[in-house]
Amino acid sequence: MTRIHINASTPYDVVIEAGSLQRIADYIKPLKPNCSVIIVSDSNVAPHYLNLVKTNMINAGYSVCDYVFTAGESSKNAHQLIDLVEYMAAQSLTRKDLLIALGGGVVGDMAGFAAATYLRGIDYVQVPTSLLAAVDSSVGGKTAVNLEAGKNLWGAFKQPLLVLCDPTTLNTLPDMEWKNGCGEIIKYGFLDVPGLLTQLEHKPLIKHRDSVSAVIARCVQAKADIVEQDERESGVRALLNLGHTFGHGIEKASHFEVHHGYAVAIGMVLMAQGAVKHGELDAEALDKLKVLIEAHDLPTTTTITKEEILAAAKHDKKSEGATIKIVVPASYGHSELKVVTHEELATYLE
Repeated sequence: MTRIHINASTPYDVVIEAGSLQRIADYIKPLKPNCSVIIVSDSNVAPHYLNLVKTNMINAGYSVCDYVFTAGESSKNAHQLIDLVEYMAAQSLTRKDLLIALGGGVVGDMAGFAAATYLRGIDYVQVPTSLLAAVDSSVGGKTAVNLEAGKNLWGAFKQPLLVLCDPTTLNTLPDMEWKNGCGEIIKYGFLDVPGLLTQLEHKPLIKHRDSVSAVIARCVQAKADIVEQDERESGVRALLNLGHTFGHGIEKASHFEVHHGYAVAIGMVLMAQGAVKHGELDAEALDKLKVLIEAHDLPTTTTITKEEILAAAKHDKKSEGATIKIVVPASYGHSELKVVTHEELATYLE
């Protein structure tokens, strides 16, 4: 078992342990005595793990209900969120009760936002079952849903009570979801985690899945170090958005047919190419990035137009009027924050 402490405004632990899902109540009980519990999941994850978690919690003395919605990014919207919160109210859940987010990033975001806002906030536990959620979205307390104008524009900060990651749940993932997670994992390597890059170069995770627990722990620790410095993303936490400015534009323009990790991989390459043109990054670093991304069976190019990507960037959360904060690779393994105008941002895509 690996336990990583997140020293946020509400401190909590991330536990990474194979088989932990079968004993989930043992981890929750010391933090949250018997109460009513809602398990939120989606149509992909629920058939695999919902009954296991539900039975374990009921046997431990909890009163349990569940809410399952259709899997996919298209479900991460305001209408689905309101339906979830209405269901929570119909179940007469109180401020002393608990929500368990059982699933990938979409479930974690939806359930976390519901927990942040229902009755002005109730406790919740993140149980990531996708690689992407395990290494990134389940940690740090950012929750949100998508609006018509863009991705993750309506949300709240809400730290979980616990993050319980059981790597055995990744065994039921399709290859696409492993690759999806690898996009975010490579990102962490460019946030001054050189050991991770070296590991991924010698043993690409997509081909060496037995090392996944160690990779998850390394990414979570990297994110913990950043979140502890800047919980509300007023400064250094924005570095976690490497590849996201262009990546979110690709996701939105593709109507989310391009998955998040794939879009982030492309976004990193596009930003790195722009950095080379601006003299901020050497061409060798760009080539090494492309090789690493391709070694994980991820794309480095897109058919989405420059105009579509830039239009989405104007609605990005990091946009502030005429300017936008971007993350630029400055060397192989290191990135820096930079504020540019939207006109200057366009030059990174020329």
